[in-house]
Amino acid sequence: MSDNIIEDLSEFLKTANLNSYEINAFTALFTSSDLLTAREISSKSNVPSGRIYEVLEDLSKKGMIEIIESRPKKFRPLPLNRAFYNLISFQTEENSRRIAYLFDQAKIIEQTIYESNTLMKTEPTKIFWSTAFGYQSIVSLYLKYCNETQEELLLNYFINKTTLKVLNYAHALYEPIKNALDRGVKALFLWSFPYDERPLSDEQKANNLRLIQKVVKKHEELFGISPRKHDLEMKFIHRRIPTYYDIFDKKRIIFKLLNPIKPFQVFSCMNVLDPNLAKELRKKFYNIWAFEANEINPNEI
Repeated sequence: MSDNIIEDLSEFLKTANLNSYEINAFTALFTSSDLLTAREISSKSNVPSGRIYEVLEDLSKKGMIEIIESRPKKFRPLPLNRAFYNLISFQTEENSRRIAYLFDQAKIIEQTIYESNTLMKTEPTKIFWSTAFGYQSIVSLYLKYCNETQEELLLNYFINKTTLKVLNYAHALYEPIKNALDRGVKALFLWSFPYDERPLSDEQKANNLRLIQKVVKKHEELFGISPRKHDLEMKFIHRRIPTYYDIFDKKRIIFKLLNPIKPFQVFSCMNVLDPNLAKELRKKFYNIWAFEANEINPNEI
């Protein structure tokens, strides 16, 4: 095997965050036609004998080598394409954990500084975590993050007998959403009715369909928001969603707490910047969207 190939392999592994001992041990195995013991790998790779078992265990965890349970144990590399795939998958998962940790720490530190440092209080909102109470504060939150959204909006809405009336007063809330749609942002609107999971009668389902069709039509009449004009889809489900949340560009979540006295109102919102949490909630959203939600036929509206 040419020195150039080995050099390219070593450079790739270095870029993939393997340390020099791991690179040398893997290269020693890769260039050998036989199974090797830990002592043989140590001798061939110049990895100290006191470190070789730790290095080989790390390579095994990363899915790059196979351990043969014999006496003594022997080792061999996985096929190179499989080893690379496993290594990239491992590093992706590790990066996700590190990013999750960094976001958690950033939120804690931001909160601590915000509470203790008057300089931080000059900022209108916190970046990683904040809450909004009241209509104007909630509108400001949506205005800020809809304006920042570039790719995707996933929106959970609740619908009840007051929705058609309430929409008449929601222009300020829908304006930033429409602006995002006009910029080409893709959006999915998932509407839910306030029922538990008991089966509904056919008549109840028909009433729900008629109401959601009126709501969709009202969106177009009041706000100019329509699947006919935008990269937008709307669906609905016949049951209550336990927690209402919206996801902005796969990284920011706004959780919505309903007013227990006036259930047609959102009482407060909690804004969280956390790509890993957004990823998990996005999966839940798309599972409901794909397997449970009902289509709304624009031609029937």
